[in-house]
Amino acid sequence: MTYWGSGNPAPGYDSSYRPGDNLFTNSAIAFNVANGKMEWYFQYTPNDSRDYDETGTHILIDTKVNGEDRKILTHPGRNGFNYTFDRLNGQFLKAGQYVGKVTWTKGIDPKTGKPVDYDPNKDLQIYAEPANVNADKVTRRVCPDQSGGNNYWPSSYSPKTKTLYIPSVEGCSDITPDHSAHVKGKFAGGTYVNPERLTSSIVLVDPATGEQKARKDLPYPNSAGVLTTAGGIVVTALLDGTIVALDDQTLDELWKINVGTGFNAPPMTYSVDGKQYIAIASGLWRNAKNKLSRSPEMRTASQATVIWVFGL
Repeated sequence: MTYWGSGNPAPGYDSSYRPGDNLFTNSAIAFNVANGKMEWYFQYTPNDSRDYDETGTHILIDTKVNGEDRKILTHPGRNGFNYTFDRLNGQFLKAGQYVGKVTWTKGIDPKTGKPVDYDPNKDLQIYAEPANVNADKVTRRVCPDQSGGNNYWPSSYSPKTKTLYIPSVEGCSDITPDHSAHVKGKFAGGTYVNPERLTSSIVLVDPATGEQKARKDLPYPNSAGVLTTAGGIVVTALLDGTIVALDDQTLDELWKINVGTGFNAPPMTYSVDGKQYIAIASGLWRNAKNKLSRSPEMRTASQATVIWVFGL
């Protein structure tokens, strides 16, 4: 089996242009490698109008769920919820909110895994937002931010602690559909802005139960992801140039340094002659840099493409 997360439908912010669930977008999809057939799928946010694609990490874990050995797949959704499935047959098992604020839905149905406000009889989903959510030029506030929650920046599962470490952007977006923006080269169907400062968090979640074990709030957005080590260290980096190491049980800070240039690449680890190292590449791409627009002290931050290496 091979497991894939799929992208969002287009135009991203105008679902009136594409009524229906837009099946297989924003989904986890399992394919049989031998014959190419789809074995199962699960759509996280049908008829999405918030750019909540689900191409981020889908992690395979062998663990116990309710005392029973299960082969599971877990995914921190861009939409703000962490999901767990039986990876052999796609059975939905658990979902729990991991971002600090969710406004687009009132929650996830514990039986189906669908948003509780999802209506399969409607062509356009409103969820928990105002009735005019799909109207032209109407702005609504959406939490989490359109970039997530979690996104392309990887989460990490530690076999040592049997828990998942989710790096998340904390904040909201103001999204405005534009029904005229459906021309060649324009796929958004509208615009978004971040009305307030964005921050981030590292959240420690038990994927078997959905229970949140610990949380560490951080002052700037995270586009780098997180690395866990067998030695009990959690490493991440922020858009302001901070690299930080945390304890894998408590998320207490062990060490940090600011190198003066931001990160949107994940940390990695390797060893040479028995000594272990942590390496991470700096330098922000446009979208990551834009997430600092509401942090005025960072507007003149320098950019440098450097590989930083630290010994453990």
